[in-house]
This record gives sequence, structure tokens and C-alpha cells, in this order.
Amino acid sequence: MLLRRLYVIRLLIIILVTLFATAILCNSAETATLFSESMKSFEARAASADAEGWRFVFMGDNRGNDRKFKEMLQRAQELDPLFILHGGDIAETGSADELSHFLDVVKSVKGLPPLFVVRGNHEMNAALFEKMIGPLNFVIDSQRLGLRLVALDNSNYVLSERELSFLSKNLDQKRQNQIVSMHIPPTTDRWPKHSFDKGKKELLSLMSDRNVTMGLFAHIHLFDKDIIKGIPCIISGGAGAQLAWFGYAGDAMYHLVVVEVVKGKVSYRVERFDTELMP
Repeated sequence: MLLRRLYVIRLLIIILVTLFATAILCNSAETATLFSESMKSFEARAASADAEGWRFVFMGDNRGNDRKFKEMLQRAQELDPLFILHGGDIAETGSADELSHFLDVVKSVKGLPPLFVVRGNHEMNAALFEKMIGPLNFVIDSQRLGLRLVALDNSNYVLSERELSFLSKNLDQKRQNQIVSMHIPPTTDRWPKHSFDKGKKELLSLMSDRNVTMGLFAHIHLFDKDIIKGIPCIISGGAGAQLAWFGYAGDAMYHLVVVEVVKGKVSYRVERFDTELMP
């Protein structure tokens, strides 16, 4: 009788341990995001990259055109960048199905480098974005490469105190090259619409005071560039979404931007893709 009870107790313990381990594995799988997977890969690549010369790719606004977006991802993979930064608007509304589809497209391109995504205004569900894609504000940092890239969420056309505080904390000038990115560009004489104003003054002051190297924006479906307070700033919103043919400064074209860092000096070039009417 005693042996039977011990056997039952042992069996129950085995079942409980198995259930507990399964729960941990399931929870781990659920909490893994594109960002967390990309960050692990980035850290490994940054540790072995040539510190004298490396690059990353910037693009934005692919929603509604998987074919063109995939073409750009394949080209980005060929360029062998340290990482890809996506400026946002990866979906129409940011539903779970749409975000899952975006991840499927990304995974279909084999050998893709780490991909980090800035939240766009079309990713309407912040909690879902955080669960499936990554944090709303984040930092890509490498002391070895002298890089700190700070990405912020201004998807509601506002740069709030929380985002400005995050930016101020991370722009500590401990890296040679500090880059700032967000989806919506600041309102300027050149970018008077489809841009944000609340928090703009504080943003530009921080970027100037902390010696930011470059500003990266998306949202407007074209390529454009400007110098703001002495800082090169670009808009790259041509990763597949319907192009903005009229009413904006810049070139309406499908494209990606290759940012090159050679011996600490930053430059960029634009790679144009064939432009056709969306299906």
C-alpha cells in the first residue's frame, strides 16, 4: 500500500513538473518578439563587425505592397548590413493578422540581418505592437562601433514628455555617432504637412545640443532630405506603400537608404527601385 502511494505521488510530481516546464516554454515563445530576436543577432554581429567600416539600411512605409517590400528586403540582405531599421507603417491598421503577415514576409527572406521597427501611425494597437514586434521606444547601441541609435514613438503626431525624457537620457554623448529616428518628421518650412509640431522644438534642441549625427524619419511616401540645425535629416517612406506623387517636397520613388560609417564618418546613398502602379 505504501509503495503504491509513493508511486502515485511520484507520478503526480512528474506530471506537475512537466506541466510547469511546458508553461515556461510556452510563455517564452509568446514573449519572443522580432525586436528581441533581432537584438540577439545584432549583438553578435556588432562584436565581429569591422569597426573601420560598416553599414545599415533604412526604409519605411511598406504597407500594402508585399512584392516591392520583399524585393527591398532581398536587396538589403545582399548588402550585408549590420542591421535594417524600418521607419514604421508595416500594416494598414496593425491588427494581429496583419502583424503576423508582416512577420511571415520578413521570415520568407532567408539570411536577413537583424530588423528593428519603429512604430508608425498605422500600427494602431500599441500593446499588440509591443507583444509581436517590439518596444515603442528603444536603443541600438555598440560601444565598440561608436554607435547609439535612439528610436522613439511619435505615431500620434506628438513627441510626449516620456519620449523626450527617454531621448535625453540616452543621448549622453558617449558614442561618436548618435542617430535619432521616429516615424513622423518634424514640421519645418520644407515639411509643413504630414509632420508633427508638439514636441518638435524640444526634439530639435536636444538633437543640436547633444551633437546628433543624423535624423531618420518616414511617414511621407517618398525620399527627401534637409539640414535642420546643422543635422542631416532624411525621410524614407518608399518601401512599397502608394507613393506621394503630389503636394510634397522630395522624390516619389521606391527606395532604400544605405547608411555607411567609415572610420567614424557617416554618409548615405539612396538605392532606387523600379516604380510601378500598385496592383
